[in-house]
Amino acid sequence: MSRFQVDDIVTLDGRPARVVWLHENANEIEAMDEYIVEFEDKQQRFVLSSALDLADIKHSKQAPGIND
Repeated sequence: MSRFQVDDIVTLDGRPARVVWLHENANEIEAMDEYIVEFEDKQQRFVLSSALDLADIKHSKQAPGIND
């Protein structure tokens, strides 16, 4: 099971971002999920679960400033 789900709000590089895509890859020796997150300015970024482990991450479905 992936750590985050689509529409979860995470903080990456000090900026809130919404998870817009995920791919679970449990078949690897070390499970590594892949995510695409979208920032408030609509910029998207591909990140691996290992990168998120190093980031300042917060679960929050009600982070201000993230619009659909």
